[in-house]
Amino acid sequence: YPVTCVEYYRFMEAGGYGDRRWWSPEGWEWLQANPVDRPLYWREDLARSQHPVCGVSWYEAEAYCNFVGKRLPTEAEWEKAASWEPATGTKRTYPWGETEPDNNKCNCDRAFIGTTAVGAFPDGASPYGCQELLGNVWEWTASWFDGYDRFEFFPYRGYSQAYFDGKHRVLKGGSWTTRPFAMRCSFRNWYYPGVREIFAGFRCAF
Repeated sequence: YPVTCVEYYRFMEAGGYGDRRWWSPEGWEWLQANPVDRPLYWREDLARSQHPVCGVSWYEAEAYCNFVGKRLPTEAEWEKAASWEPATGTKRTYPWGETEPDNNKCNCDRAFIGTTAVGAFPDGASPYGCQELLGNVWEWTASWFDGYDRFEFFPYRGYSQAYFDGKHRVLKGGSWTTRPFAMRCSFRNWYYPGVREIFAGFRCAF
């Protein structure tokens, strides 16, 4: 699952926003220029919530991962966990198969007007057992947004290639507001690592 609010609250409660140990030099510089101590969309009742944490920058996600001794997955790791079927050696369009996203498989298209608790869509799990890969919150990855072998732009060249500048991090998965047409496992989003004003969360990798 993505990191939940109750899990992220442990980082907040332990003084994670004030402890330089967990932040990269770039992250710490960002934090000094943007002195925050909680996610953008935080409310006090979220400290006990199993909803995914939402409204964090890439730097905050990185710091939390350092705090728990883990890391952000790369784009390739995330996409393999979401789409690969090891039994057949084939790639799926969606974690659950080839049927298009709906509110039985994931939280998308404003069906629930906000995030939902993790674990609410067991039928949407990937063959590896990963859940909540599509919908709920966009997920930061460790990867920079760039082209790769056999890359093809969609829906038009300027939508993506103009941002192959080494300054944007890749997000995957879509959020609770994302339309189904943009919720394939292969779909890529991108933002500057300091951006918080999006419905973004993250999951950890070992």
